[in-house]
Amino acid sequence: MYLLKNIEIFGPEYLGRKDLFIAGDKVQIIEKDITESPLRNLGAEVIDCSGDYLIPGFVDGHVHLIGGGGEGGFYTRTSEGNPEDFVKYGTTTIIGLLGTDGITRNHRSLLAKARAFNIFGVETFIMTGSYRFPLKTITGDVMEDIVLIPEIIGVGELAIADHRGSDISVEELQRLTLDTRVAGMLSGKAGKVILHVGPSSEKLDVLFEIVKKDILPSYQFLPTHIARSEALLNEGLRWIEEYEGYIDFTASERIVGKIAELLNNSKYMNNICISTDGLGSLPVFNSNHELVSIKSSPVDGLINIFRKLVKEEGVEIQKALLPFTKNPSTFFRFDKNGIGTIRKGSLASFSILDKDLNIKDVFLKGKRLDSII
Repeated sequence: MYLLKNIEIFGPEYLGRKDLFIAGDKVQIIEKDITESPLRNLGAEVIDCSGDYLIPGFVDGHVHLIGGGGEGGFYTRTSEGNPEDFVKYGTTTIIGLLGTDGITRNHRSLLAKARAFNIFGVETFIMTGSYRFPLKTITGDVMEDIVLIPEIIGVGELAIADHRGSDISVEELQRLTLDTRVAGMLSGKAGKVILHVGPSSEKLDVLFEIVKKDILPSYQFLPTHIARSEALLNEGLRWIEEYEGYIDFTASERIVGKIAELLNNSKYMNNICISTDGLGSLPVFNSNHELVSIKSSPVDGLINIFRKLVKEEGVEIQKALLPFTKNPSTFFRFDKNGIGTIRKGSLASFSILDKDLNIKDVFLKGKRLDSII
């Protein structure tokens, strides 16, 4: 049990300077002045947080937990990650997936890694499939993967508009997404499809064609790497404007100004997410689609972009938190489990920051990080 005193709480909306009491893995009380002595007598640790901020743990919706890459041969495979690598940067919820390589990387290994992260205290989910279509799965069936395996919540990252993909058709993607959605309904999960969008001129054509049929809602899809080009970003903004869809940015310093602009516009602010693509590959290809260079994607992008939004772009903290907390939590239906928010009954997974937005402390499901390590 912990009692945090005199801390400014962002849930991500500003809740003011309050006291916050944690017991078990949940936030139990948020009040102006919680009396210490009865809780001390019960064994609670009291921490004075005067001058500090409390923010929800970040939700990273796109991570290659067992590594990625391989586009230049076996020596270009990227390395696996550990939970400490993410938690020290304030990330407490993760979605793991496969990318280009669904051959030497597989879902059984991804599932084992996710379960290791969960034991550590990081809420970790995974997607079935990879760039390739038809999909590779654990059970042999997409719907069975989602319904029968607790950690699997959807499909991803399936490639569209990319020379490394399978050129999936409108009909094929529609049928796959219908299966994914129904499996989500049966299992009480999100049932979403994460789409890697490549550099092809097709951009989001396949998505617009599907939603025009009025069978599937836009919120079943999450196109990612949306700032790959200005033309693709414009398509993504049209996706929001016309169909109230969501889009996902890959964390990069070059997107900070644009994100600030979108967060200050009520038309877009609730429909944008940011993820790291952590531990995946960042390949560079020439005009003949030949690999020129490759490196591993860092996992600290969320906290770095958040700081820049607030300190350099002047975005209010409660707005700057949206693409890392509330928005992805809402899209993936984690909010029902108290993820990505701070309120009574929410999961006690959050970060404590100083006034310069440096992370001082992280709690995972009610446990202080130093007590876990």
